[in-house]
Amino acid sequence: MQVGRYQILDLIGTGANARVMRAHDPMIGRTVAIKLFSSELARGDARQRFLQEARVVGQLSHPSIITLHDMGIEEATSTPYLVMEYLEGQALDRILDKGSVPFPRACALVAEVAVALHAAHRKGVIHGDVKPANIFITEENRVKLMDFGMARLAARDTADSPLLGTPAYWCPEQILGKAQDSRSDIFSLGVVLYEMVTGNRPFDADSLQGICGRVLSSTPLPATQANPSLPKALDEAIGMCLAKEPSARTASAESLAQALYPLARRKPPTQVTPQPVGLRHRAARLLRSA
Repeated sequence: MQVGRYQILDLIGTGANARVMRAHDPMIGRTVAIKLFSSELARGDARQRFLQEARVVGQLSHPSIITLHDMGIEEATSTPYLVMEYLEGQALDRILDKGSVPFPRACALVAEVAVALHAAHRKGVIHGDVKPANIFITEENRVKLMDFGMARLAARDTADSPLLGTPAYWCPEQILGKAQDSRSDIFSLGVVLYEMVTGNRPFDADSLQGICGRVLSSTPLPATQANPSLPKALDEAIGMCLAKEPSARTASAESLAQALYPLARRKPPTQVTPQPVGLRHRAARLLRSA
């Protein structure tokens, strides 16, 4: 199978709206990842929107944002595609399947994502779907923020857009059909951070309606109560991300990164290994006789 000039090698993964393939670029002689979208995006007005948004994403250049090499529409099959750098490693959702992440590492990773988001926000681009599946950790332990496929120009009013993204990471304004901006990405990143350090999502429920209700009206248990080993400063950082009103959230993704970097340098509290009861009693007798 071939898409454009690219020779498809194998399937990497599938999502709700696209497939990701590993491919070979014979002109450059490198391995790339190609995201193949539904042919519906190649028809009518959607075709122009796809090409426009791909061009916007292509202008993003940051070490923590996956690089977009090329884009196009395979006319033979009417398949829109994006050609990106090929990464070795695993997405954050796979890491979280094994449990929570030590808070210094979690803060460091989320700070890097925040810096990447700030770079995009300065270009007028919001991500729109920040979630663990779109945060990739390379084998060199570097962060790559992926899938700006649903990015929107920050100045564009998205009030008439359908609900897009993953429910557990939606922000209140997304549920209410209001315009989204950079602070919407900050809310979603706060959900990711909470999940990383506690092992639980802050607004989880058994149904879409339940999740939306919790996002709109409930205050999650402070992270330090869910995980007592966390520093209190982390509660404040997460709380500033998860404010219901965008105006009450952290002013920018850059500000969030600045709040998290000091926490990333902290060491988790040392856990003292309890001694057997006999040893504790013997130590107490020795102290009394000293």
